[in-house]
Amino acid sequence: MRDALHSRAFKNGAYASVLCAVMLALVVALNLFVGALPAKYLRYDMTENKLYSLSQETEDLCAALTQDVTFYYLGRTGQEDAAVTELLDKYKDASSHIQVVQKDPVLYPTFGAAYDAADAAVGSIIAVCGERYRVVDAGDLYTYTPNYQTYTYDTEFDGEGALTSALSYVASEEAPLLYTLSGHGEAGLSATLTDGAERQNMSFETLALLTADAVPEDAAAVVLNAPTKDISAEEAERLRAYLAGGGSLFLVTNYGDYSTEAMPNLTALLAEYGMDARDGIVIENDQNRFLSGYPYYLLPNIKSHDVTQPLVDSGSYVLAPLAHAITVLDEMPENVSVDALLATSASAYSKTDAYNVESIAQADGDPTGTFNVAAAAQNSKTGGKVVWLSTSGLLDETMDQMVSGSNSDLVLNAFSWLTGSESGITIHAKSLTTETLTVPSGAGSLWSGLLMFAIPGAMLVLGVVIWAMRRKR
Repeated sequence: MRDALHSRAFKNGAYASVLCAVMLALVVALNLFVGALPAKYLRYDMTENKLYSLSQETEDLCAALTQDVTFYYLGRTGQEDAAVTELLDKYKDASSHIQVVQKDPVLYPTFGAAYDAADAAVGSIIAVCGERYRVVDAGDLYTYTPNYQTYTYDTEFDGEGALTSALSYVASEEAPLLYTLSGHGEAGLSATLTDGAERQNMSFETLALLTADAVPEDAAAVVLNAPTKDISAEEAERLRAYLAGGGSLFLVTNYGDYSTEAMPNLTALLAEYGMDARDGIVIENDQNRFLSGYPYYLLPNIKSHDVTQPLVDSGSYVLAPLAHAITVLDEMPENVSVDALLATSASAYSKTDAYNVESIAQADGDPTGTFNVAAAAQNSKTGGKVVWLSTSGLLDETMDQMVSGSNSDLVLNAFSWLTGSESGITIHAKSLTTETLTVPSGAGSLWSGLLMFAIPGAMLVLGVVIWAMRRKR
């Protein structure tokens, strides 16, 4: 027995047992350590649309938080939505000021009543910061768009957009109010724009300036969308006083409705901000700068500015149909600067009386060159701002869909710049549609050969070589 305990076989076995125990302890400790790490260090999002990642806007907002925010998830225990819980975990990991608490509506049936959410659907989320709160309904976390090719609905996850908007709202006292002018045949804003503005925690009210003594003091900006008639001299004076006090104007005009002759009062106001209009529709000669087959459906160059920088960074396109040119005055008013937001190529031209000519082809005498179709002006002394778009097509939902929402992003960014808002939220829903990877027959045969024969065969040969070398020792 004594000899057995001192044998080489026993020592080797004891050494192996101790080594296994140490390795097992290390593996358990490593698992415990890794399990305690935040999810952002354990997973890498390889999806094309970054379905499982927070956008830079959200990360910046979370990093800037100085107050504690709690997301209450009204989910049934054992029936949680995995996409939602994973998203909430990412918010929690992004800031030490964010907590996530699940409140099962079966166990806490009256919890939502304290936040005006007594009838909230299962799966809804309540964002709370101090006395401020916002309810994100479960139905707002997903959008469903009909697909007319497959006769089904494409599902998109809009959780981040909804939650970041709620987070911005509860963590900020900022709530810009924009007044839309009426009485001049103006067009209404689309649902896409009003919903997007609400996500930026903005709200709208209608203003009949002719019956008001002045623009209300709480106006973060005034919107004049595609008027068909001129403003009166009295209205122009009230807008002039408002801008002189640091106010902001968002203006949209259309060729055929707006001209210096048809709207002299509005023209005089714009001249004080260094801008005028050229009569005629802008037509593009550069084939890379218009929609195929429609040279008056412009894809203008997006110039660098606070309003447009997100679009520049993302390499987006905007679509501007039937636009007229915006010119910059040769003699600029004192303290005023004008920046182009959207501009054509140098080969574009302007067609006067475009709706009545037999052909829109370029003719002798048509002005040519680079034309601005959107511009921003600012008075550095008073702080007054004006953003001018020369076609309401930039606000059209159909045009917006053709450029994946970039038109509405442009408008919403303009609202944010005009109102001085730092919490503009333009996070798009992310598609959950599974895209099939199609592998060509030739490539499929190549990869099959490599994975099924070449690589296993090479490993087998390597194993035999190693075995033979060890046997010779």
